[in-house]
Amino acid sequence: MFIPTKKAFMDITPEQFEKYALDLLAEQTRGLENLVIEHNKLIEAYDGNYQIDGYIQFTMMGIDFKTIVECKHYKSAITREKVQILLSKIRSIGAHKGILISTSNFQRGAIELAQNHGIALIQITEAGTEYELRDRMNIIMNSRSKPYNYGKPYSGVLQKSTNGEGISCSYLSRSNKVLKDFLEEKIKKEKKRLKD
Repeated sequence: MFIPTKKAFMDITPEQFEKYALDLLAEQTRGLENLVIEHNKLIEAYDGNYQIDGYIQFTMMGIDFKTIVECKHYKSAITREKVQILLSKIRSIGAHKGILISTSNFQRGAIELAQNHGIALIQITEAGTEYELRDRMNIIMNSRSKPYNYGKPYSGVLQKSTNGEGISCSYLSRSNKVLKDFLEEKIKKEKKRLKD
C-alpha cells in the first residue's frame, strides 16, 4: 500500500522522471489556452539565471500565466528548505505558481509552507497501488482505492495540508483535473481583485 507520509522511491532515471512528470502536467493542463510546456528551461531574472526543470505558460481571461516546475528524484523526504528555494525562484522569475514533483514524500513543514504560498506538491507513485491516507493527525485511513492512470505505469498524488490536522491526497489522471483547478485558482482570484 502507498502511504503518502512514508518514503517511496521509484526505480527510474532522473531524466525519465522529469519527462514523466511533464507528461503528467501536460495531461492535467490539456485544454488551457495558448499552453506551452518546456523542459529544462533557462530563465533570466533580475538577480541571475535559473535552470528550471519544467515551465508552463498559458493564457486565461486575457492574462499570461507562468508556473515553474521543480522535479526532485530523491530517496529522502522533501524538506521545507526545498520548498523555500522554489518559492524564492517563483518570486525572482515573477511566476504565478510553482509545482514541486518528487519521487519521495514531503515533510510536514514542506507541506505547510507550500500550502501557505500556493505551491503544489506532487508525489509520483506506481499506478494501481492501493493507498492509505492520513485524514487527521496520526490517524491512517485505508481508502480501498486503486488509482488507475489509463495504462501508464505511474500516477501523481497532489498533497496538501488540511488546516494542520492532516494531509489530503488527490490522484491525478485524465479524469481528475485537480491540478488544473489549482493553477486556475490564482488567476480567478486576481481577475476578481482587479474588478473590485
